[in-house]
Amino acid sequence: MTELNASAAMDSRPSPMPSGSIPVLSTVISEVDIPRDLRAALDGLAQNKADWMAMESHLLQTLRPEMERLTTELVRTGFREAWRKRSNPLA
Repeated sequence: MTELNASAAMDSRPSPMPSGSIPVLSTVISEVDIPRDLRAALDGLAQNKADWMAMESHLLQTLRPEMERLTTELVRTGFREAWRKRSNPLA
């Protein structure tokens, strides 16, 4: 099936998307109109995200010295190996 025939076959099937206009939420809902359970769930999710972000920050700060040490070691070893090969091409 050619590309043109394939697209024509796809166009003949009914679209799974609803037709018509897409509603837009333009009304601001006051906080008191939001159910308490929903607010508690959203607040819990926000706190959970904040906890995860704090854990990420702490982990990165803790690992930074080790990452720097490993990077330094890798660069130093790589350059020394490259120099060894460059200075003695027969070895």
